[in-house]
Amino acid sequence: MTAGEQKTMADELKSAWELALEKLEADPDTAARKLSDEQKAEISELRRQMQAKIAEAEIALQSSIKTAVQRGDYSEIETLRERLAEEKKRISAEWEGKIEKVRNRID
Repeated sequence: MTAGEQKTMADELKSAWELALEKLEADPDTAARKLSDEQKAEISELRRQMQAKIAEAEIALQSSIKTAVQRGDYSEIETLRERLAEEKKRISAEWEGKIEKVRNRID
């Protein structure tokens, strides 16, 4: 192989990221569009609200978890931690849906 051929092979090896970007750019329906400043601000506010809701859920269950720890009730601790994880997941899904609506809105 010559040096020119090696360069060509190296150019052909693209990361998954590069391939995905090329695919997005090639398809006008899914081409990434820029968000307006208003959308960026709204998304930022929605993320802040989501984090606040998650913090509320954590605070609400922390006292129950502390009580279970003091009693040594390990099954209750695990149940409460699972409930907290599910609540975080639910909140995240709900707010990510709201964020996606803002992203998809055409201003």
